[in-house]
Amino acid sequence: MNNYSLAERINSEVNASVTYKADLEQYSTPEFWVEAGMFGDCEDYALLKRQVLLKSGFSAKDLHLALCWVETGEYHCVLLCNTSKGWFILDNRYAWPMTPKSLPYKWDKALREDGKWYELRF
Repeated sequence: MNNYSLAERINSEVNASVTYKADLEQYSTPEFWVEAGMFGDCEDYALLKRQVLLKSGFSAKDLHLALCWVETGEYHCVLLCNTSKGWFILDNRYAWPMTPKSLPYKWDKALREDGKWYELRF
């Protein structure tokens, strides 16, 4: 089964359906992690993608929330997704899945399905 195509489609659909809005503007708090509705910030996009992929048959062990620093120094959250073509990043900043090494990010940590954080190295 080519679940890469499914991950690619869901990444694109979620990115197109959500408008970026910071938690502070939306919830009057610096951080509020919730699946994105009409609006959301980076972790909200990642949580929604995770939820949709789980409902589409992906295993929780193949979907990790990943944290990194982007080029501007801002902290960022993406979804690390294990597909039929390997591990890819589903990011609200990119329309298609990206390999972790192709991104200009400094990786920090990721959250496994068991609720434990681990250091990311690519």
